[in-house]
Amino acid sequence: MSDIPEGAAWAIYFVPLSAAVLIAALLRGRPREAGRLMIVAVGVSWLLALWALATVRDHDGEAVGFAAHSWVQLFNLDVAFGIRLDGLTGVMLVVVTSVALLVQVYSTEYMRGDGGYSRYYAYMGLFTSSMLGLVLASSLLQLFIYWELVGLSSYLLIGFWFQRPSAAAAAKKAFIVTRFGDFGFLLGVLLIWSKTGDFDIATINAHAEELSAAVLAGFTLGLFAGAVGKSAQFPLHIWLPDAMEGPTPVSALIHAATMVAAGVYLIARFFPTFEAAPSEVRTLIAYIGAVTALLAATMGIVATDIKRVLAYSTISQLGYMVMALGLGGYVAAIFHLFTHAFFKALLFLGSGSVNHATGTFDMRKMGGLRSSMPVTWWTFLIGSLSLSGVFPLAGFWSKDEVLLDAWEHNRLLFAVGVIVAFMTAFYMFRAIFMTFFGEYRGGEASEHGSDAAHHSGPHESPLPMWAPLALLAVPAVLIGFVNVTGGFGHLIEGALPEVLREGHPDLDAVVLVSSTLAALFGIGAAAAIYFARTPAPEVLRSRLGPLPTVVENKYYMDVIAEDIIVRRVLYGGLARAAELFDTYVVDMAVNTAGRATRLASEFSRRTTFGQQQAYSSLLLAGVVAAIVALFVLSGNVLER
Repeated sequence: MSDIPEGAAWAIYFVPLSAAVLIAALLRGRPREAGRLMIVAVGVSWLLALWALATVRDHDGEAVGFAAHSWVQLFNLDVAFGIRLDGLTGVMLVVVTSVALLVQVYSTEYMRGDGGYSRYYAYMGLFTSSMLGLVLASSLLQLFIYWELVGLSSYLLIGFWFQRPSAAAAAKKAFIVTRFGDFGFLLGVLLIWSKTGDFDIATINAHAEELSAAVLAGFTLGLFAGAVGKSAQFPLHIWLPDAMEGPTPVSALIHAATMVAAGVYLIARFFPTFEAAPSEVRTLIAYIGAVTALLAATMGIVATDIKRVLAYSTISQLGYMVMALGLGGYVAAIFHLFTHAFFKALLFLGSGSVNHATGTFDMRKMGGLRSSMPVTWWTFLIGSLSLSGVFPLAGFWSKDEVLLDAWEHNRLLFAVGVIVAFMTAFYMFRAIFMTFFGEYRGGEASEHGSDAAHHSGPHESPLPMWAPLALLAVPAVLIGFVNVTGGFGHLIEGALPEVLREGHPDLDAVVLVSSTLAALFGIGAAAAIYFARTPAPEVLRSRLGPLPTVVENKYYMDVIAEDIIVRRVLYGGLARAAELFDTYVVDMAVNTAGRATRLASEFSRRTTFGQQQAYSSLLLAGVVAAIVALFVLSGNVLER
């Protein structure tokens, strides 16, 4: 097959964007046509992404030589936009378009009857094109622009049902919290340009070792700040659980498979620069990832909303990926990102299927759904086993590569990784036993107001919903085998300099046994507590004292962020101080200047009394005064 031409590579990004514009302009009142148009557009992008992947595979993962195009030239500012197509890009393009295509198909039934159906597809098209633009970007500034567009799309889709106060609040929270990370990212962009005068990603990576340690530390920490925000790492992880207020297909595409992985992609894209930075930066990254993975896993254990369980799982698995990158595990992190996208999208869509049947996400109101929802049950089980890392499913291979890097570089973080693997299996099978076993407990009203809530009882979802589940179950089982012989790693390492390529991954018996036992013990513990009820969950909770309450309240981090930092410190303290400064300094200065002007004008008004004789006398007195002044100054009278 011939290489993909540059025009076709640009079309991967432009086709969904064009569809979104057409829907917004022409199809707002024609929802069926809007959905079909977006499915076709994303399908075209998917086919082109496969062509792009085949191209970079033929190039052994190394960059295809597309020249950048100059956009702005002003003094020493030269901004050029272009496409960076290499192994990393090719893999990410396939991940984004594959999941997006299946989510669009799923949405045709899930969103049926919603008053914002066309608007939903326009927003999804905007997000998909923004994410593809981010992945394709060859310039740091170009990447930052798409980074912000992805954040905008996320805001619009989290708050899609904006008439709900909870959805509006969640959208604002996500937008504001991620801004903190994005501000650090912007500072990093400005720093690197001020020191190098260049935005080209390849150039920055190639010459990173020529920069000072301080500049490298500042730049990489700025990039990492952006990643912490977008990929929901501690302490900016607090926005992602609330983002579940958006429609479930949004959660599957944006908050499980693609946008939240943008931070991991950013670190991987600048991996040579991070390797050149002081080692303390990478250590910080590894420990932040580990802390995030552990904290989120504990919160997933106590959550009762099935979507929030999956949200905490996403945060935890992203922590795994970030930890791997901090430890130098470039291939492990991207491999786990790759496999995770498929089985986590499957699980989120499975939760939407359950909601479609029961009208609720509360697992306490579910139960006994195995017989009435066989496709959802089996696919959700496959996704859970893959996420838990059970051999030979996809999650087993990628999770073990992360743990292998931890075993080789930091035994403490390896122990944390194994504990998280146990917790992952535990909370996923807790969800399975609460949702699919026992007796059905009634459900409630549907989240999106369709007729799903009015069915007489649980039922399997329609074909447009269960077909994507069945299709996603295939990579959840098989996709891990792509790196058994190191082929996946060889492909994405083509994006790195030769010196950073590691080659075929090793195997370690300790890692294999530890991870497998952790997964099996997690499943067994969940079965004992939530199926056999020995001990019963209520009894176990009573024995743990205040710990479950602390974890259920998310370690009070929302309270600290919203009630203490925002309402008391920022609003009650800084905002009050700003108000006083505005009142007694700014307003006083303005009012004093106004009063002085008024007094001067009052004095001037009184000198204007309308008598010609007086004006002549004043003019004559002025002339005399001027003559006297000139005489005194020019005749040296003062010196005599």
